[in-house]
Amino acid sequence: MRPCLALAAIALASPLAGVGGPGGAGPQDTLTVRQRGATALVYRRAGVPFKPYVAELRTPAGANVLRDSPADHLHHHGLMFAVRADGVNFWEETPGCGTQVSQRARTLRAGLQDWLEWRAPGAAAPLLLEERRIELKRSPDARATLLAWTSAFRVPRGAAKPVEVTGAHYHGLGMRFAEAMDGGAFENASADPGEVFRGEERLMSGPWCAYRARIAGQPVTVAMFDHPSNPRTVTWFGMPRPFGYLSATLRYHQSPLALRPGQRLTLRYGVAVWDGDAKRPEIEEMRSAWLRQSGGG
Repeated sequence: MRPCLALAAIALASPLAGVGGPGGAGPQDTLTVRQRGATALVYRRAGVPFKPYVAELRTPAGANVLRDSPADHLHHHGLMFAVRADGVNFWEETPGCGTQVSQRARTLRAGLQDWLEWRAPGAAAPLLLEERRIELKRSPDARATLLAWTSAFRVPRGAAKPVEVTGAHYHGLGMRFAEAMDGGAFENASADPGEVFRGEERLMSGPWCAYRARIAGQPVTVAMFDHPSNPRTVTWFGMPRPFGYLSATLRYHQSPLALRPGQRLTLRYGVAVWDGDAKRPEIEEMRSAWLRQSGGG
Protein backbone atom coordinates (compact mmCIF):
# COMPACT_ATOMS: atom_id res chain seq x y z
CA MET A 1 0.00 0.00 0.00
CA ARG A 2 1.35 3.45 -0.90
CA PRO A 3 1.02 6.41 1.48
CA CYS A 4 -1.91 8.79 1.16
CA LEU A 5 -1.26 11.64 -1.24
CA ALA A 6 -2.86 15.05 -1.03
CA LEU A 7 -5.16 15.84 -3.93
CA ALA A 8 -3.19 17.92 -6.38
CA ALA A 9 -4.52 20.94 -8.21
CA ILE A 10 -7.45 20.12 -10.47
CA ALA A 11 -8.71 22.37 -13.23
CA LEU A 12 -11.27 22.27 -15.98
CA ALA A 13 -10.10 22.55 -19.54
CA SER A 14 -12.53 25.40 -20.19
CA PRO A 15 -14.39 27.78 -17.89
CA LEU A 16 -18.03 27.13 -17.09
CA ALA A 17 -18.98 30.68 -16.14
CA GLY A 18 -21.96 31.72 -18.20
CA VAL A 19 -22.39 28.35 -19.87
CA GLY A 20 -26.05 27.76 -20.70
CA GLY A 21 -27.93 24.96 -22.39
CA PRO A 22 -26.34 22.55 -24.85
CA GLY A 23 -25.48 23.71 -28.32
CA GLY A 24 -23.24 22.60 -31.13
CA ALA A 25 -19.77 21.24 -30.71
CA GLY A 26 -17.54 23.67 -28.90
CA PRO A 27 -14.94 23.98 -26.13
CA GLN A 28 -17.61 24.28 -23.43
CA ASP A 29 -19.14 20.93 -24.35
CA THR A 30 -16.30 18.75 -23.05
CA LEU A 31 -14.86 19.30 -19.58
CA THR A 32 -11.50 17.86 -18.57
CA VAL A 33 -10.54 17.38 -14.93
CA ARG A 34 -6.81 17.09 -14.27
CA GLN A 35 -4.99 15.67 -11.28
CA ARG A 36 -1.28 16.15 -10.65
CA GLY A 37 -1.04 17.78 -14.07
CA ALA A 38 -2.51 14.83 -16.00
CA THR A 39 -6.01 14.15 -17.32
CA ALA A 40 -8.04 12.16 -14.78
CA LEU A 41 -11.50 12.34 -16.36
CA VAL A 42 -13.28 13.84 -19.36
CA TYR A 43 -16.98 14.73 -19.07
CA ARG A 44 -19.23 15.48 -22.04
CA ARG A 45 -22.20 17.62 -21.01
CA ALA A 46 -23.40 19.22 -24.25
CA GLY A 47 -23.29 18.49 -27.94
CA VAL A 48 -24.35 14.92 -27.05
CA PRO A 49 -27.48 13.38 -28.58
CA PHE A 50 -29.12 11.87 -25.49
CA LYS A 51 -27.16 12.05 -22.24
CA PRO A 52 -24.09 13.64 -20.58
CA TYR A 53 -21.48 11.16 -19.35
CA VAL A 54 -17.86 10.56 -18.34
CA ALA A 55 -16.13 9.70 -21.60
CA GLU A 56 -12.70 8.99 -20.07
CA LEU A 57 -11.61 7.89 -16.62
CA ARG A 58 -7.89 7.35 -16.25
CA THR A 59 -5.56 5.63 -13.80
CA PRO A 60 -2.64 7.69 -12.43
CA ALA A 61 -0.43 6.14 -15.16
CA GLY A 62 -2.88 7.38 -17.81
CA ALA A 63 -4.78 4.22 -18.80
CA ASN A 64 -8.36 5.05 -19.83
CA VAL A 65 -10.69 2.26 -18.63
CA LEU A 66 -13.79 3.45 -20.57
CA ARG A 67 -15.13 2.94 -24.07
CA ASP A 68 -17.52 5.43 -25.68
CA SER A 69 -20.30 4.49 -28.13
CA PRO A 70 -18.89 1.25 -29.60
CA ALA A 71 -20.44 -0.09 -32.79
CA ASP A 72 -22.15 -2.99 -30.99
CA HIS A 73 -24.00 -0.67 -28.56
CA LEU A 74 -23.87 2.96 -29.66
CA HIS A 75 -25.76 4.04 -26.52
CA HIS A 76 -22.99 2.78 -24.21
CA HIS A 77 -21.14 5.92 -23.16
CA GLY A 78 -18.23 5.33 -20.80
CA LEU A 79 -19.56 5.96 -17.29
CA MET A 80 -23.22 6.98 -17.54
CA PHE A 81 -26.43 7.00 -15.51
CA ALA A 82 -29.78 6.05 -17.03
CA VAL A 83 -33.07 4.38 -16.07
CA ARG A 84 -36.71 4.54 -17.21
CA ALA A 85 -39.01 7.25 -15.87
CA ASP A 86 -42.78 6.84 -16.28
CA GLY A 87 -42.07 4.33 -19.03
CA VAL A 88 -39.73 6.63 -20.98
CA ASN A 89 -36.47 4.88 -21.83
CA PHE A 90 -33.41 7.00 -21.03
CA TRP A 91 -30.91 4.14 -21.55
CA GLU A 92 -31.18 3.35 -25.23
CA GLU A 93 -30.92 6.07 -27.86
CA THR A 94 -33.62 5.87 -30.51
CA PRO A 95 -36.13 8.50 -31.66
CA GLY A 96 -38.63 7.35 -29.02
CA CYS A 97 -36.20 7.55 -26.12
CA GLY A 98 -35.86 10.33 -23.56
CA THR A 99 -33.02 12.84 -23.30
CA GLN A 100 -31.00 14.18 -20.39
CA VAL A 101 -30.38 17.84 -21.18
CA SER A 102 -27.66 19.77 -19.34
CA GLN A 103 -29.01 23.23 -18.47
CA ARG A 104 -26.02 24.72 -16.70
CA ALA A 105 -22.86 23.64 -14.95
CA ARG A 106 -20.18 24.99 -12.67
CA THR A 107 -16.72 24.04 -11.53
CA LEU A 108 -15.94 22.52 -8.16
CA ARG A 109 -12.55 22.49 -6.52
CA ALA A 110 -12.05 18.90 -7.61
CA GLY A 111 -14.68 18.28 -10.23
CA LEU A 112 -17.95 19.62 -11.61
CA GLN A 113 -21.66 20.07 -10.95
CA ASP A 114 -24.27 19.69 -13.68
CA TRP A 115 -28.01 20.49 -13.59
CA LEU A 116 -30.05 18.33 -16.00
CA GLU A 117 -33.61 18.02 -17.20
CA TRP A 118 -34.86 14.54 -18.07
CA ARG A 119 -37.30 15.02 -20.96
CA ALA A 120 -39.69 12.74 -22.82
CA PRO A 121 -39.81 13.22 -26.61
CA GLY A 122 -41.90 16.27 -27.47
CA ALA A 123 -42.83 16.99 -23.84
CA ALA A 124 -43.31 20.61 -22.77
CA ALA A 125 -41.96 20.00 -19.26
CA PRO A 126 -39.30 17.65 -17.89
CA LEU A 127 -40.20 14.44 -16.07
CA LEU A 128 -37.30 14.76 -13.64
CA LEU A 129 -34.73 17.32 -12.54
CA GLU A 130 -31.26 16.09 -11.62
CA GLU A 131 -28.40 17.78 -9.81
CA ARG A 132 -25.25 15.80 -10.59
CA ARG A 133 -21.88 16.11 -8.87
CA ILE A 134 -18.77 14.32 -10.08
CA GLU A 135 -15.69 14.85 -7.91
CA LEU A 136 -12.26 13.37 -7.45
CA LYS A 137 -11.46 12.38 -3.87
CA ARG A 138 -8.22 11.79 -2.01
CA SER A 139 -6.98 8.30 -2.74
CA PRO A 140 -5.17 6.32 -0.03
CA ASP A 141 -3.24 4.55 -2.80
CA ALA A 142 -1.01 6.44 -5.24
CA ARG A 143 -1.80 3.80 -7.88
CA ALA A 144 -5.50 4.70 -7.94
CA THR A 145 -7.87 7.47 -9.05
CA LEU A 146 -10.95 7.81 -6.82
CA LEU A 147 -14.20 9.36 -8.06
CA ALA A 148 -17.48 10.17 -6.32
CA TRP A 149 -20.75 10.32 -8.32
CA THR A 150 -23.87 11.86 -6.74
CA SER A 151 -27.22 12.26 -8.51
CA ALA A 152 -30.05 14.04 -6.68
CA PHE A 153 -33.48 13.84 -8.37
CA ARG A 154 -36.75 15.64 -7.80
CA VAL A 155 -40.04 16.01 -9.63
CA PRO A 156 -40.52 19.50 -11.13
CA ARG A 157 -42.53 22.00 -9.10
CA GLY A 158 -46.22 21.81 -9.89
CA ALA A 159 -46.19 18.14 -10.97
CA ALA A 160 -49.49 16.46 -10.15
CA LYS A 161 -48.35 12.88 -9.62
CA PRO A 162 -45.34 10.76 -8.70
CA VAL A 163 -42.81 9.64 -11.29
CA GLU A 164 -42.21 5.89 -11.40
CA VAL A 165 -38.52 5.00 -11.78
CA THR A 166 -38.02 1.58 -13.39
CA GLY A 167 -35.60 -0.12 -15.75
CA ALA A 168 -33.96 -3.28 -16.97
CA HIS A 169 -31.78 -5.45 -14.73
CA TYR A 170 -28.68 -3.50 -15.86
CA HIS A 171 -30.04 0.07 -15.58
CA GLY A 172 -28.38 2.48 -13.16
CA LEU A 173 -24.81 3.77 -13.07
CA GLY A 174 -23.08 1.77 -15.80
CA MET A 175 -19.53 1.44 -17.09
CA ARG A 176 -18.59 0.13 -20.54
CA PHE A 177 -14.98 -0.94 -20.27
CA ALA A 178 -12.22 -0.36 -22.81
CA GLU A 179 -12.11 -3.02 -25.53
CA ALA A 180 -8.80 -4.40 -24.26
CA MET A 181 -10.53 -5.17 -20.93
CA ASP A 182 -13.13 -7.54 -22.40
CA GLY A 183 -12.95 -11.00 -20.85
CA GLY A 184 -11.79 -9.86 -17.39
CA ALA A 185 -12.81 -11.22 -14.00
CA PHE A 186 -15.23 -9.94 -11.35
CA GLU A 187 -14.97 -10.08 -7.57
CA ASN A 188 -17.51 -8.76 -5.09
CA ALA A 189 -17.42 -8.04 -1.38
CA SER A 190 -19.65 -11.02 -0.54
CA ALA A 191 -17.28 -13.44 -2.31
CA ASP A 192 -20.42 -14.91 -3.89
CA PRO A 193 -20.39 -15.53 -7.67
CA GLY A 194 -23.93 -14.18 -7.79
CA GLU A 195 -27.11 -15.05 -9.63
CA VAL A 196 -26.82 -15.99 -13.29
CA PHE A 197 -29.35 -13.84 -15.10
CA ARG A 198 -28.66 -14.92 -18.67
CA GLY A 199 -25.56 -16.10 -20.47
CA GLU A 200 -22.58 -14.72 -18.57
CA GLU A 201 -24.59 -11.88 -17.01
CA ARG A 202 -24.64 -12.02 -13.22
CA LEU A 203 -26.36 -10.08 -10.46
CA MET A 204 -24.06 -9.84 -7.44
CA SER A 205 -24.38 -8.52 -3.91
CA GLY A 206 -22.15 -6.70 -1.45
CA PRO A 207 -21.00 -3.14 -0.77
CA TRP A 208 -18.49 -3.22 -3.64
CA CYS A 209 -17.77 -5.01 -6.89
CA ALA A 210 -14.42 -5.08 -8.72
CA TYR A 211 -13.33 -5.99 -12.24
CA ARG A 212 -9.77 -6.99 -13.13
CA ALA A 213 -8.43 -6.94 -16.66
CA ARG A 214 -5.50 -5.69 -18.76
CA ILE A 215 -4.79 -2.68 -20.95
CA ALA A 216 -1.75 -2.83 -23.25
CA GLY A 217 -0.67 -5.95 -21.38
CA GLN A 218 -0.68 -4.22 -17.99
CA PRO A 219 -3.13 -5.14 -15.20
CA VAL A 220 -5.81 -2.65 -14.16
CA THR A 221 -8.56 -2.88 -11.56
CA VAL A 222 -11.89 -1.04 -11.44
CA ALA A 223 -14.15 -1.05 -8.39
CA MET A 224 -17.58 0.48 -7.77
CA PHE A 225 -18.87 1.24 -4.26
CA ASP A 226 -22.34 1.38 -2.73
CA HIS A 227 -23.26 4.07 -0.18
CA PRO A 228 -25.30 3.17 2.93
CA SER A 229 -27.62 6.15 2.35
CA ASN A 230 -28.88 4.80 -0.97
CA PRO A 231 -32.60 3.91 -0.85
CA ARG A 232 -31.82 0.25 -1.50
CA THR A 233 -28.76 -1.93 -1.27
CA VAL A 234 -27.07 -1.96 -4.66
CA THR A 235 -27.13 -5.08 -6.82
CA TRP A 236 -24.16 -5.30 -9.18
CA PHE A 237 -24.72 -6.28 -12.80
CA GLY A 238 -21.59 -7.70 -14.38
CA MET A 239 -20.66 -9.37 -17.65
CA PRO A 240 -17.14 -10.08 -18.95
CA ARG A 241 -18.08 -11.30 -22.45
CA PRO A 242 -18.73 -10.54 -25.27
CA PHE A 243 -17.73 -7.23 -23.71
CA GLY A 244 -16.95 -6.04 -20.20
CA TYR A 245 -19.68 -4.12 -18.39
CA LEU A 246 -20.46 -3.24 -14.76
CA SER A 247 -23.55 -1.46 -13.42
CA ALA A 248 -24.74 -0.39 -9.98
CA THR A 249 -28.45 -1.24 -10.08
CA LEU A 250 -31.36 -1.05 -7.62
CA ARG A 251 -33.28 -3.98 -9.15
CA TYR A 252 -35.64 -1.60 -10.90
CA HIS A 253 -36.81 -4.54 -13.05
CA GLN A 254 -38.31 -6.17 -9.95
CA SER A 255 -39.50 -3.22 -7.89
CA PRO A 256 -39.94 0.34 -9.22
CA LEU A 257 -39.27 3.43 -7.10
CA ALA A 258 -41.93 6.14 -6.85
CA LEU A 259 -40.61 9.70 -6.57
CA ARG A 260 -43.37 11.96 -5.28
CA PRO A 261 -43.62 15.74 -5.67
CA GLY A 262 -41.67 17.38 -2.86
CA GLN A 263 -39.43 14.35 -2.33
CA ARG A 264 -35.75 14.10 -3.18
CA LEU A 265 -34.02 10.93 -4.34
CA THR A 266 -30.25 10.99 -3.84
CA LEU A 267 -27.98 8.25 -5.18
CA ARG A 268 -24.30 8.06 -4.23
CA TYR A 269 -21.65 5.84 -5.76
CA GLY A 270 -17.87 5.63 -5.73
CA VAL A 271 -15.56 4.46 -8.51
CA ALA A 272 -11.85 3.67 -8.19
CA VAL A 273 -9.43 2.73 -10.98
CA TRP A 274 -6.01 1.25 -10.25
CA ASP A 275 -2.82 0.63 -12.12
CA GLY A 276 -2.17 -2.99 -11.20
CA ASP A 277 -4.06 -5.80 -9.52
CA ALA A 278 -5.78 -4.32 -6.45
CA LYS A 279 -6.40 -6.91 -3.76
CA ARG A 280 -9.46 -7.19 -1.51
CA PRO A 281 -7.92 -5.27 1.45
CA GLU A 282 -6.91 -2.41 -0.87
CA ILE A 283 -10.41 -2.26 -2.36
CA GLU A 284 -12.01 -2.23 1.08
CA GLU A 285 -9.61 0.49 2.27
CA MET A 286 -10.48 2.55 -0.82
CA ARG A 287 -14.21 2.26 -0.13
CA SER A 288 -13.64 3.31 3.49
CA ALA A 289 -11.70 6.36 2.30
CA TRP A 290 -14.50 7.27 -0.11
CA LEU A 291 -17.13 6.87 2.62
CA ARG A 292 -15.17 9.10 5.03
CA GLN A 293 -15.05 11.81 2.37
CA SER A 294 -18.71 11.30 1.38
CA GLY A 295 -20.34 11.46 4.80
CA GLY A 296 -20.82 7.73 5.14
CA GLY A 297 -18.09 6.47 7.36
